[in-house]
Formats: sequence, C-alpha cells, structure tokens
Amino acid sequence: MKYIASILTFTLTTSAAIADEYVIGLGYDDVLDQTDTQAAALVLEYHADPFFAGRAASYSLAGAGQIDGDGDVFVGVGVYALWSLGEGPWFVEGSFMPGYYDQGSGGSPLGGNLQFRTLLGVGYTLTDSSRISLAIDHKSNADIEDTNPGSETLVVRYTFGF
Repeated sequence: MKYIASILTFTLTTSAAIADEYVIGLGYDDVLDQTDTQAAALVLEYHADPFFAGRAASYSLAGAGQIDGDGDVFVGVGVYALWSLGEGPWFVEGSFMPGYYDQGSGGSPLGGNLQFRTLLGVGYTLTDSSRISLAIDHKSNADIEDTNPGSETLVVRYTFGF
C-alpha cells in the first residue's frame, strides 16, 4: 500500500505544473448491496492534460483515490475519457483504473488487494473549467481471486480545472 501511495503522490505532485483538472466526489459505496457493507464515500481524482483531444472525445491519464465510511481505501491509476454529446453542455465520462484496495475494519470483502475500477457517468458542463456529473463505478478483481463479489459506488462529482 505504501509503495502505491508513494507512486500516486509522486505522480500528482510532479505533474501539477501540467495539471488539467481535479475531481471531488461524494457518494455511497456498495449501492447494489453485493457485500452488505454500504457506506458514504469520498472520491478524489486527478486528470492530466489529454494525450488525445478530438472534436467529440478526449483521453487523459488519471489517478483516483476513494475512502468510505467503513475504512475501505482504493488508489488507482489509469485512463479517463470524456465524450461530448453534440454541441450542447452534456457529456459522458468513463475511466479504467487498476489499483490497490485495502478492506477497512467493517469494509467490503472484495477478494484481494488488486482491483480494477471502471466508471461510467453522465454530466453537464457548467463553465469552461467546471463540470458536474453523476457516475457509478464498479470495482472487481476480474476473477483472478477465488472470491469476486464486486462493489459499486454511486457518486456526484464536481470537476474543476485551473
């Protein structure tokens, strides 16, 4: 855990000069009751400047951290995508982030420390540098462990750039 947290901290601090945007999200973990361990959740993300930006889509490297009320912690790094829905302010967002998961004292038993987080959301652009969205993520070990119940988190997200 310390090794992964150090990598994420190094990535976030050394790339701050080229930072594109940050995300803060509040939500609820285990919303589909897969593990009977529902808890409030806080999500923080960083999205680097896009490595590809087209007319309707952009793709960025990203890092995310999540902690919930029963002490579960997830830290991951991967790819974030943003797709605009026509010329208006609506968009769809998604990401894929492998990462480290630590089960809290009363937390979700997801079957191992390596988890893959996928996210899908829909949102509205507020200004040139801010958006709000509603997203659901799914954490799973992709059946590389004997136990793989998975867990979903529903989150209201506020994204802002500098």
